[in-house]
Amino acid sequence: MSDDTHLAESSVTEQPSVFKSFARTTKGKLLVVIVIVLVLLGLLTGQVYARPVTDPFVRVMASILPFPALSVDGKSVTIHAFLSEYDALNSYFKDVGQEAPPPEQLETAISDTLVNKIAIGQLARQFEVALDEERVEQYYQDVISQDGEEVFAQNLEESFGWSTDEFKERIVESIVLALQMTDAVLIDTQTQKPRRELIEAASVRVLAGEDFSTIAKDVHAEFDGIEGDLGYVKTSVIPETWASQVTTLEEGQTTQIIDLPEGYAMFKLEEKIVAGEETQLHLLSITVPKISLEEVVDEYLTTVKVKRYVTEE
Repeated sequence: MSDDTHLAESSVTEQPSVFKSFARTTKGKLLVVIVIVLVLLGLLTGQVYARPVTDPFVRVMASILPFPALSVDGKSVTIHAFLSEYDALNSYFKDVGQEAPPPEQLETAISDTLVNKIAIGQLARQFEVALDEERVEQYYQDVISQDGEEVFAQNLEESFGWSTDEFKERIVESIVLALQMTDAVLIDTQTQKPRRELIEAASVRVLAGEDFSTIAKDVHAEFDGIEGDLGYVKTSVIPETWASQVTTLEEGQTTQIIDLPEGYAMFKLEEKIVAGEETQLHLLSITVPKISLEEVVDEYLTTVKVKRYVTEE
């Protein structure tokens, strides 16, 4: 073999590969680091979700990286936040001397609560409902009114490990927003349209002369626990929201549709009696409850992607 041939082969053998050449550049080194980090992160993620959410390794990693515990339509709650709720409830049960539910039940309950909390927040934006800060403060003042803020803060720390600001953010704001959303849902005509149509259909039947009790039975079959015969009711205990409509009825007459805070109703007076100084009315009713916030939330959750990473679905 000639010297020229030997040199050519030696040159080919010693020439670095394209990857090695690229890896020696600044961009190449950066890419290698990124790949290594992604591989390590993948391995860590696998370990985090393969272990119980309360595992010490999971706790450490969750305090460093924002691993999601669950998400609703892209809105996530981290495992770290999830564990804060978990630890607070366990601390409460320990403080009151009660045995906490099994971990699986507690985790599922927390997960359900957080999912609903996110859903209500997202629905609030759809309904254009903003958190009423004054109502939040009033609710908080009502909570601490009995023992005072200092005693309440101490009990809060001992039972949950929370500050009063954390209590406001985690509990009071959620409650107030849920109350606001309840009000918004109950008065929203589009949301309540199916229930309004149901009572209107019943009204048409009543005006056509059909038996009131039969109509009531048909309507109430769609709901649980609604009785069509209210029995004898003292006029003094009838709620103001419908007292004026029923107290002016003659026997056999029915009211028009009454829009109550939580439902629609029609009443029929069967009999009026006077017992001593008390007047009693034997009333029949057709009652259609309005669609509740819970129903709206349940329906909403069927239309968006809900992912639970730390509890079984």
